[in-house]
Amino acid sequence: MVKKEEAGVRLDQFLASRFTYYSRSGWKKIIDQNKISVDQKIEKASCLVKEGDIVEYYSEISEEPPVRSDFILIYENPEFFAIDKPGDLPVHASGRYRKNNLVDLLATISDRPYLVNRLDRETSGIVLFGKNPKISSELSDYFANRKVKKIYLALVWGEFPISFRSYGFIGPDPSSSVRKKRKFYSASDPNLEMEKVGRSNGEWETCETKFRRIKTGIHQGKIYSKVLCLPKTGRLHQIRATLYSSGYPLLGDKLYGVDDRIFLEFIEGKNPDLFESLGMERQALHSLGLSFSHKGNRIRIRSNPPSDFPI
Repeated sequence: MVKKEEAGVRLDQFLASRFTYYSRSGWKKIIDQNKISVDQKIEKASCLVKEGDIVEYYSEISEEPPVRSDFILIYENPEFFAIDKPGDLPVHASGRYRKNNLVDLLATISDRPYLVNRLDRETSGIVLFGKNPKISSELSDYFANRKVKKIYLALVWGEFPISFRSYGFIGPDPSSSVRKKRKFYSASDPNLEMEKVGRSNGEWETCETKFRRIKTGIHQGKIYSKVLCLPKTGRLHQIRATLYSSGYPLLGDKLYGVDDRIFLEFIEGKNPDLFESLGMERQALHSLGLSFSHKGNRIRIRSNPPSDFPI
């Protein structure tokens, strides 16, 4: 439904502003294929939308994209288990991935798993599952209450500092043309408008991560760093947005990379040479370790660095 502040613009402009996974030209192509209606009437891209208009997209059910299925079991006890997930495998059903995801793939070979933590599709590493709803809920509470120590391995562009701690807020990125993109704002930034943060209706969240550089080198003629990331909070895109906002984007990150156009071209399938511009085919982020106390025992789960990290 078109909101009051969105009214009065062209249909293709409205769609590109609201649903940023396609550019304006991408939405115009879809409109020209008669797949968009306004109040149940097929319209042209030049149609001006009004407040309250119902805009519908008639998408075709397409074949799911292929995914990697070479996940491995790396930890198990009578109550829960951990899977080492490869990159390019969604954790659960989302968007185009209705069956090609870790939860559904596991369900075809064992009892139904109960998901505890989540990783982005392109992030590899440790995903934890309970063997029943009760234990899954209990383990999820550990994450929510910051009782789980998490360690990630990242490859970033640039010569990263030996170590630093980021503390501040994750919020919308007003400079980006991609609606879902987030930005890290340091609590020490004198330009940070705390009054705006306070009335954000949940768009802004506190965020804390510690980083430590373990290596620097050259990849594709540019300096890169291998970095350990220890997030204390668990916000959406926390590590990716913090690294990007600090000037050290992940290798392979289309959303938090050097240019919004890369993400938009990737969504539209226009740029087959992403490796050349991003240094890696997927984002270089890996969940390396989890540790927490459970029923008097210290649980430590470790994953090996992924074989598809190029350096």
